[in-house]
Amino acid sequence: GGYTIVKEYVRKIRPRRTPAFLKLDFAPGESAQVDWGSFGSVNVGGTRRRLSFFVIVLCYSRMMYVEFTVSQTMEHFLACHQNSFNFFGGIPGKIMVDNLKSAVLKRIVSNAPVFNPKYLDFANHSGFTITPCNPGKGNEKGRVENGVGYVKKNFLAGLDIPDFCAINTAARKWLESIATVRIHGETRKKPLELFQEEKAQLHPLPP
Repeated sequence: GGYTIVKEYVRKIRPRRTPAFLKLDFAPGESAQVDWGSFGSVNVGGTRRRLSFFVIVLCYSRMMYVEFTVSQTMEHFLACHQNSFNFFGGIPGKIMVDNLKSAVLKRIVSNAPVFNPKYLDFANHSGFTITPCNPGKGNEKGRVENGVGYVKKNFLAGLDIPDFCAINTAARKWLESIATVRIHGETRKKPLELFQEEKAQLHPLPP
């Protein structure tokens, strides 16, 4: 053997270097993360439409809200926010979003992001601040990305959806009976238990 053979062997067995990410921690009521997911199509009356779902996760407790839609328009985006606030009974201090056009119109290096004026108006009315993730930094909203994956793997996988009108009722039952009472893989506690601490720190709903 020789030095070259050793180098080739080490190159094969050495673990690949992966980027290191700083783990983000949040206080109760401080923040939530939102994102859209997509899952094929669904019957709506006599036609088929693309099935989308909105997910918001409270960063401290991992309490989740999910709502299915047949569009990702601004109207659906804001309505899903409002419905989630009603579900939680309060509003987090800030909401972390990806750079989707419903929230962020433009990102220029070294400049403040340009928010969608409709979303900014809704945020001011509701009392939360918008916190866009940095481009290409998916780890900054890892909680909601995990939430989207969890909905696909746990709720949607193998689910027979005869018509769109049935899915949100089924999703609400799944939230109450499974998602909020499971032992979370990272916190090792039930989201519903941690939510009891977090709920008192949420901002009240506006009149």
